[in-house]
Amino acid sequence: MSQAANLSKELLNEYNISNDDLQKMVSDAVTYFLVADQKKSIIRKADLVKACDLTRRDRKLQDPIIKLAALHLNNIFGIEVRDLSKTSTYILVNKLSEINVGEFLNWSDREAAHMGLTFIILALILMNNDRINEEALFDFLRTLGVYDDGTTHIRGGNPQIEEEVLELFDGDLRKFVNETLVSRQHYLKKERVVQNEESEQYFYLWGDRAEAEVKPSMVFKMVCGVFKCEPSMFKEQFDRIRQRENLSEEDFALQDQSDK
Repeated sequence: MSQAANLSKELLNEYNISNDDLQKMVSDAVTYFLVADQKKSIIRKADLVKACDLTRRDRKLQDPIIKLAALHLNNIFGIEVRDLSKTSTYILVNKLSEINVGEFLNWSDREAAHMGLTFIILALILMNNDRINEEALFDFLRTLGVYDDGTTHIRGGNPQIEEEVLELFDGDLRKFVNETLVSRQHYLKKERVVQNEESEQYFYLWGDRAEAEVKPSMVFKMVCGVFKCEPSMFKEQFDRIRQRENLSEEDFALQDQSDK
């Protein structure tokens, strides 16, 4: 008997509920997970419980229902529910390394631009020892021609950004980074560092969703591909990533071959 079947049987016996009631609660939770994840936002347990009308049920029943929904998502859809347990929140994890070409071709221009920029920022952070300060990040985005804060002309550059690029990010790239990637989707984390009473800096790091979905080695290989160089050219980053993923140089090379 499967784990889901065993858990369902236990709940039916312990809480004196019908099988129809149980299936409806699980189905509601699965639907909520899938709908909420369309926005790539963090899913709060309190919101899920309220939306699925589990507040009227025994509190001890809530976690098993969520667990059954997670098992269903994993078994049927191949989606992992990652519990960020300290904050009673969840994210649905689709391994980006498993996205196939056919799926990518179905993305809209907007989705492709958002994911492309997300990868670029994650790569920049990775190559800068896992963090980058706010000024350096937006200076880099300025050089890509996707961001302008009104001072580009002072630096001797062209302040004009193509209208189509502006539209892809609703006319405000800084807002996209801070509100979408940091606050809503959690691909990025923003930390405030106070150096003294008159000086503070903000740094960007990989967020919870990036840590759950993205392999640093995959992003690193993308960077090496862009520069058409061997991983050893970035020895510090190469060593750090292999240590993080517990990969030998041979393992890394084999993994690279399997990706081709």
